[in-house]
Amino acid sequence: MDNHPSFGIRALLCTLLTVPTVRGDDFRPQFPRFRMQEIETGLTVGYGVLLVDVNGDGKRDIVVADSTRVVWYENPTWKRRTIIEGLTKPDNVCIAAYDIDSDGQIDLALGADWRGANPKTEGTIQWLTRGKTLDDPWTLHPIGAEPTAHRMRFVDFAGSGKPQLVVAPLLGRNSTAKNNWMDGPVRILAFEIPKDPIRDRWMPQVIDESLHVVHNFWPLEGREGGRTELLTVSYEGVCRFSPNGHNKWKRTLVGEGNQANPKSNRGASEVKTGKLKDGTPYVASIEPWHGNQVVVYTPPAKPGESLWRRHVIDENLRWGHGVWCADLGKDGADSLIIGVRDDASTVSGHRRGVRIYKALDNTGANWARQVVEDGGVAVEDLAAADLNGDGRIDIVAVGRQTHNVRIYWNEPPNSGR
Repeated sequence: MDNHPSFGIRALLCTLLTVPTVRGDDFRPQFPRFRMQEIETGLTVGYGVLLVDVNGDGKRDIVVADSTRVVWYENPTWKRRTIIEGLTKPDNVCIAAYDIDSDGQIDLALGADWRGANPKTEGTIQWLTRGKTLDDPWTLHPIGAEPTAHRMRFVDFAGSGKPQLVVAPLLGRNSTAKNNWMDGPVRILAFEIPKDPIRDRWMPQVIDESLHVVHNFWPLEGREGGRTELLTVSYEGVCRFSPNGHNKWKRTLVGEGNQANPKSNRGASEVKTGKLKDGTPYVASIEPWHGNQVVVYTPPAKPGESLWRRHVIDENLRWGHGVWCADLGKDGADSLIIGVRDDASTVSGHRRGVRIYKALDNTGANWARQVVEDGGVAVEDLAAADLNGDGRIDIVAVGRQTHNVRIYWNEPPNSGR
């Protein structure tokens, strides 16, 4: 890869299990201490979670896209309020936040009509504006439609302060399970916010139409000239997309992912970026698609090489379904946070939940693991941010089969817990 990116970045004690290093010598780094608080047990799926300031009080609230509704939990009481319910065709599957109409309040974009492996049915794309009070329902405005619309984020490609809504479907239109979804490429779209977002049409631009089974993407901010690029994860692996002229994009392969089963799940399915203690960037993924491997990519060993070095740091999981990178220990290095959806076995450390990995050196190959949640949440999505203003990054996980939302509070080292 050319031009190495500089990546920006239940009132009980939770289970804490520091296990031997996944790779490397027998070293125990200092992991944070977490206190778990469960704030919801009545979700259906909880496809997506955002940590954003909904009410403008300076505190990050928790927004969850559930099957037939979107709800938010107000910080710090975690009172649940309904944003919409029953206004979209189920399932609501992805969500993104931005002040779309420039009125000083957060709006939400939402992907709905999610029907899993059905690339013939249009998934709807819409945005939501707040009511007059915090308890009033929000108003829905249409944007467009695309089969299996699955992930979305607002991305400011030019660094101009005017982001576009990027939408990535999971499957290509009319692709088939018979052909392992390879008979139709995915259209990754960018919708420019129109001058009048309510009345004007949102015009889509096709960023790419060459990948298959695109499970997620992540923006690379702070690139040369203030521009932003995209990392995608798909059957093809991890790819980087760079603007290359007007409405043109250059695709570069970062890593091919896990290609052991070319006629089945392959490549990669989650992606985030972080940095090691010396500032070296890394890319974290789950491989193959909905896979059992936690993988870290570090820059190429030699100048001129394009593929990044691939390090498998854990294989004792089933259906990894959430990745985040954050400096949890306030030591200048980003820990890797992984959400696991299913139990690989009933053995402790192999169960669904939340895991943290901390690099033991600056190679990106040697990591130690901490199990923060061992079975209590079947992670569909997770996110991390400082929720109480103490300067420490907390974790929020949303469970699919467990139907819950849990906060993992990053406690001070001297808390005695």
